[in-house]
Amino acid sequence: MFNVRQIVRNNDATFYDFNTRKRRSQTPRYVVVCLASLVAAVVCPKVSDNLLAGVLAVQSILLGFTVNVMFFLLGNREKETPEGTSIEAKVRSKRLRDLYHELFYNVSYFNLVAVASIIVATGLLLPTPEVPGFLRGLSPVEAYVHWLGTSKVPTVASAIVRGCAMFVFYAISIEVVFSIARVIGRTSFYFERKMGEVRRPDDQGDA
Repeated sequence: MFNVRQIVRNNDATFYDFNTRKRRSQTPRYVVVCLASLVAAVVCPKVSDNLLAGVLAVQSILLGFTVNVMFFLLGNREKETPEGTSIEAKVRSKRLRDLYHELFYNVSYFNLVAVASIIVATGLLLPTPEVPGFLRGLSPVEAYVHWLGTSKVPTVASAIVRGCAMFVFYAISIEVVFSIARVIGRTSFYFERKMGEVRRPDDQGDA
């Protein structure tokens, strides 16, 4: 079952030192993201439609990349350590298997924030709704249209909603960049360790 909270928890659990296994708190990261997003929303309260369209295109490409990573990992499951292997080798192998499973959490989290970014960007691209012309002759509709044109409430409410939407857009965009960079970095790290494990027996035989 799709569980957003569980995806976030699983991803946060992957932040630790690979050698010492010491967990790293993610609260400072979230605080920095929120502060940076708030500043960006105040300094740049509007973005062009071309930029939003570019964000949608890039997100779609990155989603395709992470889906390919996920399918590749599914097709290359980590195997258990053979009997007779040294304790050190078993520890390395276990950590490699853990990293293999954690990559699924990282990819799942990226997919989550990328889809959220696409939804927010699409919402920002939507035109402002207008009252259909055939309804303007009705008395309640005329009163509503007059209220929209004279009252400051719709303008203030629109500015607040727009500001909140831009804050969310910037926050998610920062998370997308951070998450895809981490997915790429951890995937490269996994393959470096994996290739080292594959070469290790040969190296020992040559020695």
